[in-house]
Amino acid sequence: MIHFQSHFQSPLEEADLVIVPLPYDGTTSFLAGTAKGPEAIIGASDQLEDMEEELSWRPLYELRVHSLPPVRPSSPSETPEEYLKKIEEALAPVPESAVLLGIGGEHSVSVPLVKNRLRPGDTFIVIDAHPDLRDYYGESGHSHACASRRVHSAGMNLIQIALGTISPEEREFLKSAGRIEQFWAWELEKPENFARLLKRLGEVEGNVYLSLDADGLSLSYMPGVGTPIPGGLEWGRLMEVLRAVFGNAKANVRGFDLVEAMPLESSVITEFSAAKIIQKMISFRWGMKKLLRDV
Repeated sequence: MIHFQSHFQSPLEEADLVIVPLPYDGTTSFLAGTAKGPEAIIGASDQLEDMEEELSWRPLYELRVHSLPPVRPSSPSETPEEYLKKIEEALAPVPESAVLLGIGGEHSVSVPLVKNRLRPGDTFIVIDAHPDLRDYYGESGHSHACASRRVHSAGMNLIQIALGTISPEEREFLKSAGRIEQFWAWELEKPENFARLLKRLGEVEGNVYLSLDADGLSLSYMPGVGTPIPGGLEWGRLMEVLRAVFGNAKANVRGFDLVEAMPLESSVITEFSAAKIIQKMISFRWGMKKLLRDV
């Protein structure tokens, strides 16, 4: 069995992978509880076999992994800006060569991770039922509903996958925004559209950050989310997307995360599925390219 945090602790300066638990849901707009996601997911990881079955290797035993302490809010009154600044400070000593793995927490936590690993012109690929392109939501421009807008404002290109809803403000923004490609959930039901998505992911070049918002995934295996939207990616389709991203020899995935997973009292499906997805992403990030080199 494996455990994403306690079993692995290489020196930070030597790490291939740096795990960052981010237990925060300070701007939640519907159901609260995603702050409990990191602990639940890390706990569920203890029940995974250490062998990733598809590529037949034990990635967390072969990679140098360092887990940072959870970045926790100081108090209930801490502003989103203050909390995100704490994430920036926690990431400051991470070596440039390391790949970041964020475990959230709400989607706002992705922004400092993306900015730490990417530069203007790089590509942010996000699976999410919501565009998260609002400039402000509530009283903050750093709400979970603004995450992709903040990444776009920093100069990155966006590829948004499995969208299921949008606000009038976001629709208006898209008319002139540029640098945003969208693949809607209902469009991806058609095989030819899903094939078009996979082709596009295989064409991406340069540095990439991949973010998985749990509400962009099927409620069949990811029922615990703060803002559930029907129509998310089913398991097989998700795996095809991950293979396309991580198997792209022209793309360098510098970080990835899974956010917005909310553990439920009546079921452990959400956190176990999240742990399995993270294991797959870790395996594919290094194993897919190794497989291609060995062919």
